[in-house]
Amino acid sequence: MRKHKFKQIDIKLNGLAKKLGTTVATSGGGASFDGVTVPEDKLEMRRIVWIDGSIGKAIIITQNFDNGNIDSPDWDFQNFAWLKDGSSSEKGSPFWQKFLLRKARFEKMDSSIDQLLQQSLENLNAIKKTDLGYDH
Repeated sequence: MRKHKFKQIDIKLNGLAKKLGTTVATSGGGASFDGVTVPEDKLEMRRIVWIDGSIGKAIIITQNFDNGNIDSPDWDFQNFAWLKDGSSSEKGSPFWQKFLLRKARFEKMDSSIDQLLQQSLENLNAIKKTDLGYDH
């Protein structure tokens, strides 16, 4: 069963989410990536999303479908931040993102999850409105 893949990672993600006062979101319906429709039963992801003042923050783990392969063995681990109120700047909707892993095998993510989560917290705790293109 595919869900067992996340067993150890889910323990760590749930612990962090609890400390942040939120929960871990998992796959939720089909989606389309780069024009490739991914059926709900194939879409696996994990998201921890929380609000820090006026900034929304997220740690996102998802399969990488860049090559159009819905059975891709590659995974992305990213940090994402945005302005909670949805204000836009001259550059468009302000957001920030950083990939800690891109097109990596799941095993690499699994074996380095503690470091990835620590780096994510450091990255996201350092985000300011100016990092999101907001200059007011």
